[in-house]
Amino acid sequence: MAMIQLFWAVILIGTTTSNAFKSPQPSSRSFALNLKPTFAPDFYDKYDHENDFRIPNRIGFTMDKWNGKEDPADVLDSIVEAGITFLSCSDDSDKDLLGSAISKQEYEVLVACSYNARFKFSGGEGSIVNAMEESLRKLTSISEAKLLQARASRFSLISLNSIADGLLECIDEGFCEHAGVIDMAPGKLRSMVRKMEQRDESLLSNQFEFNLVNRKNEKWIRKCKDLGVIPLIRNPLGKDLLASARWTSDDPLYQGKRSFSNKKLEKYEPLHSMQFGILEKVQKRVGVGADRGPDLKDYRARRYEGKKKKSGKVTPAQIAINYVIAKGGVPLVDIYDEETADELIGCVGWKLEKDEVDLLDQASELSKM
Repeated sequence: MAMIQLFWAVILIGTTTSNAFKSPQPSSRSFALNLKPTFAPDFYDKYDHENDFRIPNRIGFTMDKWNGKEDPADVLDSIVEAGITFLSCSDDSDKDLLGSAISKQEYEVLVACSYNARFKFSGGEGSIVNAMEESLRKLTSISEAKLLQARASRFSLISLNSIADGLLECIDEGFCEHAGVIDMAPGKLRSMVRKMEQRDESLLSNQFEFNLVNRKNEKWIRKCKDLGVIPLIRNPLGKDLLASARWTSDDPLYQGKRSFSNKKLEKYEPLHSMQFGILEKVQKRVGVGADRGPDLKDYRARRYEGKKKKSGKVTPAQIAINYVIAKGGVPLVDIYDEETADELIGCVGWKLEKDEVDLLDQASELSKM
């Protein structure tokens, strides 16, 4: 008996290219929509990417926990327009809601779908194909996958060969063009890369957790980059958003809610204090109209023009998200409402300096003691 618990499919809607996204050559199975490029530049267009697959601005988001009052289509439009086009949704997502929002987009979008399932493996890799087909059927607005990522349970008896064969069969069947994995440790990852190469395919990505309060998988990022695999990072703000610094020892309530004990917040005081200290430095160089080049100045001025609520101020959560990017990962940020959507958008157009990353590393280590 074996189980597959999680499947991801990254879907490219349309084949229109722009400065913000340079896609690989489309296969004969791809389809086209007349989608417009975003006005926002890709600030990582000269980044040394792991492979030919491009995620604009090295950042993505999820709307799995969406509880906002706004029309999600409008929020999605705002995010995508800002140059953040990598959206992931899980089996828990409201697919009707997201499918409707995606269908209204006039910009090109990358959609990632997670699929949770458990199987009795009689057909081996055939079950991967069946699961992928079912996943695409549920999200009716999606026609074809760009990338499928699969994870076998640690209790699963399925072999790497079976996973590789299943991924390859999904490519051959036209369900996806490329393949990736989830939560695969460096040793197995190297073997998986080799097995895919033996099948004349490449492994594009590996998705796992990493953040300021849980840095144990940092070596996974380095190994991914060594192997030419994109590291997709879930929970970039940590468990219960601890790395967001929305709750601190000085202010243990956020929106009237207490999520952590005083003892725990005191333990992470060095990290949270460092985040606030660094954001003041960052704000001076990336604030609205800051002189950091014409692209950034124009983008932020247009983004926040005439908006009183959205001042464009840097937040400690944005420091944590950009920390993940600085470490080489592609964070997948949870969006709950318009406020968190705007906070995500504010991550675009600036980077942490090396000395700031080093200071955050040191503060994170102090908080573990």
